[in-house]
Amino acid sequence: MDEQYGSIPCSPDYVRRLRELVHFGDELQRAGYVLGQFSSSDLDRKRRCERCCRAVKKGETYQGLPGTTPTDASDRSGPSAGPRHVDGNAATTAAEEACISKEVDRQVNAQLVASSMPPADLVPAQKWTCCNAHVLSKPCTGEERHHPRQYSSGELEDNWRFYTTPPAPPRARPAAAVVIDCEMGVAASGESELIRVSVIDHFSRRVLLDSLVWPSVEMAHFNTRFSGITRQMMDDARRRHKCLFGRRKAREAVWRLIGPQTVVVAHAGQGDLTSLRWIHPVIVDTLVIETQMRRYEREAAEAAKAETAARNAEEAEGAGSLEKDESDDDKSTPKQEGGLSLKALALQRLNRAIQIKGRGHDSVEDALATRDLLHWHVVQSMQ
Repeated sequence: MDEQYGSIPCSPDYVRRLRELVHFGDELQRAGYVLGQFSSSDLDRKRRCERCCRAVKKGETYQGLPGTTPTDASDRSGPSAGPRHVDGNAATTAAEEACISKEVDRQVNAQLVASSMPPADLVPAQKWTCCNAHVLSKPCTGEERHHPRQYSSGELEDNWRFYTTPPAPPRARPAAAVVIDCEMGVAASGESELIRVSVIDHFSRRVLLDSLVWPSVEMAHFNTRFSGITRQMMDDARRRHKCLFGRRKAREAVWRLIGPQTVVVAHAGQGDLTSLRWIHPVIVDTLVIETQMRRYEREAAEAAKAETAARNAEEAEGAGSLEKDESDDDKSTPKQEGGLSLKALALQRLNRAIQIKGRGHDSVEDALATRDLLHWHVVQSMQ
């Protein structure tokens, strides 16, 4: 039977137990949460190839001199830029690349397919014009090096600037605990971009915020298969002004509901907060809780197994017997661990089916599942 938890009394004991689950900074950092502004090296890793839109990984090279890195191959900009030395050949290559017209780039892009596939709705009829193959087929050709995108001064810094939760207004009554879930699409640049934000009150289950977010950048696609959001839905919401415009407005809408000490609950919430460019000091992540629980259970099982083996060895040695223990013939198959996705955990802990195939995700449904999953853990800790 589906475990549907109703309203939860906001008792001091419950709030105390909830706050005991808040993660330390190092736990959040290991889980991928951003806790401060990006350094210049962090920003360098956000640079992307202008053709395949991939962020270039360590060891990959850019067009130009062999072995060049994003910092070497493209101009660094903003306050974090430092001095660098460029020889004549590299400078000539950079100048030539900067002069390539957009029309030439479009012609080249039609015939060169890098290792990372561009989104399907960028190509008419979802076929490549070079080989007439489907967009998800293997590339017909490729290039050995990436082509660095030229960023304007301060562009990376502005795009990746994070903001900490501000103090609540004097007469505001921020929620004690909220659950957040977001849906993301893919920008033309290849970056993940916020397109829906949902916030519910942890205690009452009331939906405090549920809105589409019209991105302030050009979009490649809205990841409809997983987000459940179509381009038509976004266009209709924009035309009727039934959406938030840009991540800044979305972030401010969330901030109106909470304060710096509000417990923000999420499942794998590092992506949600990153999409909002938001740093919050009080986080409870059900994925982190479940991962820690699995580790403790595994360690306890291994310790018990070692203790049993040692005890059996002592008994066998004391009896002077070399006969095989009969219990070895009846070893039970170890229980298989389920997945750690919200979908798997909702089914395992709550007997609830979410994220049904073909229907896409629903951020309100996911937030409610996250809320009930956390409540399950709090109830277990009280028993």
